[in-house]
Amino acid sequence: MKKIIIDTDTASDDAVALVMALREPALEVLAITAVAGNVTLDLATKNACLAATYADTYLPPIYAGAERPLVRALNTATNVHGEDGMGDMPAGFFKEPATEPQPQRAVDAIIDLIAGGDGDIELVTLGPLTNIALAILQAPEVMKKVPHITMMGGAAFAGNANPTAEFNIWVDAEAADVVFASGIPITMATIEACFGSAKFTPEEIEQLQRSQSEVAHFCADCNRTLIDLNASLLGEPGLDLPDPTAIAILARPELIQGYFTGYARVETAGSALTDGMVVCDRRAPQTVQAMAKGSSLHRHNATVVYEIDGPAFKEYLLSLVL
Repeated sequence: MKKIIIDTDTASDDAVALVMALREPALEVLAITAVAGNVTLDLATKNACLAATYADTYLPPIYAGAERPLVRALNTATNVHGEDGMGDMPAGFFKEPATEPQPQRAVDAIIDLIAGGDGDIELVTLGPLTNIALAILQAPEVMKKVPHITMMGGAAFAGNANPTAEFNIWVDAEAADVVFASGIPITMATIEACFGSAKFTPEEIEQLQRSQSEVAHFCADCNRTLIDLNASLLGEPGLDLPDPTAIAILARPELIQGYFTGYARVETAGSALTDGMVVCDRRAPQTVQAMAKGSSLHRHNATVVYEIDGPAFKEYLLSLVL
């Protein structure tokens, strides 16, 4: 069983990912830490408590973290997830959370958990990387104990925040670059991984809504804004779930179908076309040395997943929530 800490800017697809993780027998969620991103910190924290409640398994401690990026103003995605991040359902539609956030701040909780572990506590990040960067900056030796980060973040080929950058990375590019520069091995579930055959069709959304499972209903209902947005943009409802792909490739790596490795860093001084882009040097270090005398050699620090087995992913998700 993998021990994990999930860091999330909890909106609708994050909520589904939290439900999946808490219902996946191969994972033990030690803590959930919230960060501003899709929505403000107070909503991200509240929504994490709500998702953990609907998972209906166990309630790990939940901690509130960074209210804003390291140096930038906060950009949210309420146009995608709703003003409340959970589909803007009517007041009282969802039940009240059965848990509340802990008083300790998320960054301190992350450091304490990693320090007390045996080097076997992995991180899963579903939002901007502000909390993780702050933990690395505050306790670099402790954070070296983290064996791996599975991240929903980055774009392999085309972004959704600008032509080259994905939202989670773009929102706090400086924090993301701190994390990529840390040396912790990273597996990225990119924005492309949730598209194509991994996207839920209208018929599959209806399967969730018609189910007798309260958990399945929650996963569909909290994504109402996103479903409607896809309908307006594409002409029919659809549901792409970026954050759940990160949980899927962590728990079921056999779902990965397309990936490459490289040395990844984040563009923090780019133009409107490239700001927040994950730049991945796929060349072998010896090739770089041969091409440019004196160039620094960098081991590949990232596995970039751009395609998963879509039908198998949806079957896996449904097996956890139906």
